[in-house]
Amino acid sequence: MRKYIGIDIGKLGAYYVMGEDGSEIDRGPIPMIKKEVDYHKLSAILQTYEMFNGMVVFEKLGVIFGSSKKTAFSMGYQAGALEMCCIANHLRHTMVPAKKWQEEMFQGITKIFKKGTKGPLDTKAMALVAAKRLFPTVNLLMTERSSVPHDGLVDALLMAEYARRKFPR
Repeated sequence: MRKYIGIDIGKLGAYYVMGEDGSEIDRGPIPMIKKEVDYHKLSAILQTYEMFNGMVVFEKLGVIFGSSKKTAFSMGYQAGALEMCCIANHLRHTMVPAKKWQEEMFQGITKIFKKGTKGPLDTKAMALVAAKRLFPTVNLLMTERSSVPHDGLVDALLMAEYARRKFPR
């Protein structure tokens, strides 16, 4: 069975592993040691899917308006480390710009803006609407104690679905 892995990069990110039938295989937060990403554990998680016949998708990072140089460097470092984890574990992978996977997954969703009817799109809110529409039975809470859907898990789920649609073999 093919597996598709969506990974939302970031310290508050997550991964989601989906089967070719859309079923959930695994999911979780990006592993951390205090405030640092645990790349050993992330690589070990990915190693369980070594040589699989699916696809790993994560965001191709671009400039994030208003972010600091420190944040931009950290995100770039994480993307590079994640790519190296995929390479080391012989995983097919691709980086997709956020706008590209969001365009596919947000089809049919009314635009939601951060400030009323004008301003930038609230892509986090739109992603939650898309995830609930496409996967109405998937639990989007990260833990039993959580009370709100996890943004990273929502994005990872949608990127896994994007991979399933775009890379069927």
